[in-house]
Amino acid sequence: MLFFSSNQQIAMPKTSGIPKSILADINKLKTKLATLEKSHNTLFKDFKTTIRSHSEMLKKQQSTITQQESTIAQLGKKSVKKEKRKPSEYNLFLKGKMTQGMSMIDAVKAWKERESSSSSSSMRQTGQDWQSPTQQY
Repeated sequence: MLFFSSNQQIAMPKTSGIPKSILADINKLKTKLATLEKSHNTLFKDFKTTIRSHSEMLKKQQSTITQQESTIAQLGKKSVKKEKRKPSEYNLFLKGKMTQGMSMIDAVKAWKERESSSSSSSMRQTGQDWQSPTQQY
């Protein structure tokens, strides 16, 4: 037998269909695509839910900030100015004496002398009796 014999015909493969290996690859890719689409849809839904919850939180924070701003504005308003307390006669006397250059101790002594001179003389006498000379300033 010769290599090229005219008596035998060689059977050629049929070209009438897509090879099974390529069909298997296409089917695998289709299933992968379907899986990816499902996961994409799930992720997209989760993303939408997250965006909604974040927008709700943002709205709540904005309302909280608005409330805080109004509270701050109310606190920032000047309240009705309270009337200053009038200084006592004693404080005015001390202040006057100290502006004249007198020390605090001397100003207090002057106030005490002023007080004792306004009271009756009998009260002065009994008040001075109990003090010993070492206790006086």
